[in-house]
Amino acid sequence: MATNTQSLSLDLKSSEREVFDPVSLLERVSGDRELLRELVELFAQECPAMLSDIESAVKQGSSSSLQQASHKMKGSVLQFSAATAATMAGALEEMGKTGALSGSAQEYLRLRAEIASLVEGLKLMVSEDSAQ
Repeated sequence: MATNTQSLSLDLKSSEREVFDPVSLLERVSGDRELLRELVELFAQECPAMLSDIESAVKQGSSSSLQQASHKMKGSVLQFSAATAATMAGALEEMGKTGALSGSAQEYLRLRAEIASLVEGLKLMVSEDSAQ
């Protein structure tokens, strides 16, 4: 099984880095692949609304909304062991907290791209599980 995880980890790279840690993720769900599949489906459904909330907050210049929406996203991506996405969401959360929104639009675009890679990788992981 270790080799399968190692090859899976190689498949889940974006720009030569892991979008999330599949080993840590499986540990997080105690190896329950059905639970993981359900969580991925739920995240994939809720993700567009969370991104939309962040985008709206950035466009409106609403610090408090940005802080809240980014905090929610950060918590969600941490559940999938997605450190880079969590860091990006955390940066937006901090911008909202401090009211320093300069650069928030660019950071949002980076986060959106990272989330797209994350969702793609998560779906790949659960689809490979289904094929076995």
